[in-house]
Amino acid sequence: MLLQDENVRLRPAVLPDDIRLAVPWYQDPEVLYYSEGGASPYDADIVERMYKHLLDKGELFIIEIRQQDQWLAIGDAALCTDCLPIVIGDGKYRSQGIGKKVLGLLIRYATSQGRDKLRVNGVYTYNERSRRMYERFGFVATETYADGDGNELIRYELALRNGTPDL
Repeated sequence: MLLQDENVRLRPAVLPDDIRLAVPWYQDPEVLYYSEGGASPYDADIVERMYKHLLDKGELFIIEIRQQDQWLAIGDAALCTDCLPIVIGDGKYRSQGIGKKVLGLLIRYATSQGRDKLRVNGVYTYNERSRRMYERFGFVATETYADGDGNELIRYELALRNGTPDL
């Protein structure tokens, strides 16, 4: 399923083709800090395992933005039962509202599928941009826990019973 607004789209990931696009994203220290708690850089094998895991749990999308007359891949997002990760892998496009557009597309899609809730498995407490984004869409913190390194994360949930929140 292709999800799109005027200048952002989510297209289903294609393996193994999209792995080579994603490797540089998961070698970026900022991505690794905010999404993986400072993990070591990912190689193609790790990205492939991660993508296959997400595909086993739900749907995996490549985030693209319109650049003149073509689409440029800049990150990835997944819609799974227990997680909703969004990664803007290309640093030039962070803090420009793209994550918000991606989340809005995913919420509308999940609602059209008849889902009653969305869950975010964990956002590091120091990742204020992501926390603010989820909270602005009405996600509610349900639990705080620590990863293996002692970093605190927050789990979030959004009820969709009454339709989509104001986007």
